[in-house]
Amino acid sequence: MHRPVHVIIGANAALFFASTTYMIPLCAIMGAIGGYMPDFDLRFKHRKTLHNIFSLIIGALILYILLSLAPIDLLHIYIWQLVLSFSIGWLLHIFCDGLTKRGVYLFWPFSNKSYGPKLFRSNSFTSIALGFTIAFVILLSWLVYSGYIELVLNILRG
Repeated sequence: MHRPVHVIIGANAALFFASTTYMIPLCAIMGAIGGYMPDFDLRFKHRKTLHNIFSLIIGALILYILLSLAPIDLLHIYIWQLVLSFSIGWLLHIFCDGLTKRGVYLFWPFSNKSYGPKLFRSNSFTSIALGFTIAFVILLSWLVYSGYIELVLNILRG
């Protein structure tokens, strides 16, 4: 899948971790960053270096440490929401890339086996369409879960 699709999926999924209205943009940003992170390995062992469980755990730990050292109390209060938002973006990136023909090396560097159903090429129309469909379903689910869809419908009804 293309990077913008991963970013949108990550941002949408991270919305579920926002416990307050003002945390919505922060969680979405962290999810978007997490959705982008695995593609930093494009020039070095792509789909191995950052497309595995171990890099996700290390990335989440580094983020936790950085946020805990930040001088902003707001980050300390909501640290887990931000770390989980970042992590879900990264995890969904790995999951979505696992659907492509190349799959992902989930347990690299301990295993050189590629995992995933390997359904389509990563730059195909099917990949992009499925990515946007996933993003839309996640967003719609969050709108229902959070009650915002009901709020909008009540406003529209008058």
